Amino acid sequence: MAKGKGAKKAGGPRAPAAQVTPQQLYARAQVALQHQDYDSARTALRKAVKLAPKNVEYVETLGALLAEVGPEEEALEVLKKAVTLSPDVGFEKYLYLGQLLPEPSDALAATRKGVQVLQAQHEAARAAGSPEATGLSRVLAGAMCSLSEALLGAAQVADAEAREAAAAAGGAEGASGSGAGAGAGVAAIAEEVEHLLALAATANPHSPEPGQVLASLRYEQGRSAEALEALRRSMALWHHPEAKEGEEEEEARAGRREPGESCWARTAGGGGDDDEEMGDAESSGSGEDSDSDDSEEEDDGPSYEFRMECAKLLLELDETTTTADFAELEAAITEAQALEAQQGQGQPAAAQ
Repeated sequence: MAKGKGAKKAGGPRAPAAQVTPQQLYARAQVALQHQDYDSARTALRKAVKLAPKNVEYVETLGALLAEVGPEEEALEVLKKAVTLSPDVGFEKYLYLGQLLPEPSDALAATRKGVQVLQAQHEAARAAGSPEATGLSRVLAGAMCSLSEALLGAAQVADAEAREAAAAAGGAEGASGSGAGAGAGVAAIAEEVEHLLALAATANPHSPEPGQVLASLRYEQGRSAEALEALRRSMALWHHPEAKEGEEEEEARAGRREPGESCWARTAGGGGDDDEEMGDAESSGSGEDSDSDDSEEEDDGPSYEFRMECAKLLLELDETTTTADFAELEAAITEAQALEAQQGQGQPAAAQ
């Protein structure tokens, strides 16, 4: 018998589709991140946050992903929301805001807050004997260097503006540039930067970053000899041109790279107390946060941008640098650039 238009379908009413929970969406986003599918991860996290707008973990993860892959405006909005939800826990959101906020003073304040939150988390991990403390030491060192660079950058801008104003007014010192001696801005932040860099070098003695930032500070202060000494110490931690020969055989035998003597690792005389304090921290390699596995992160050396800044400083500071010396450093820069190109498809920080 033919069914009429008004006949009901067999089986009764259709069951409603199961509601996807925020937890399921978050798990889906994590899987997408592992496969570097950032669009799917972003979509899933947006839905999770919409369903659970006060879940700090979801909001912070979405903010971190947006900071890495965009859009930037949405990232700022989500990260600010994360700050409102959890102002004293979770340092990552502050460090991202330090990179994204358009106003330099706001960016500096966010970075400073991030360092404070990270310090508290690091101290808690150390007090509890947590294995997380070692990884946090490296992150803390990098964050302190970022804060130091932000302070130094703001001071440089202030001093440049002061010089321009003096030049416009006919002042004799108006045309002075970097390296001619510290202006009021650099002088005002020098002590804090030195303290931060000493702490950073203690937190991660294997990192070359504190030494290079210190070299930049000393250069801005007009203390070129001390700047060069700090730069050489920094380079000795990663630039080993003489160890390149036979490196593969050495790694095959020992399972690690044996550090070589850098042509810039000469020990110069002089240097202030803060420079000596950093030197002691870099050379000690002792303490609970300086285990041998700390150096694994630096096996591939610093980034392309870091090496470029090193090359610029070296050319400014070392009149004895030969063409061969610079060729070696240029090769190291090219190597870092190639490595970063290979890792260009790597996961953003939110996925790690």
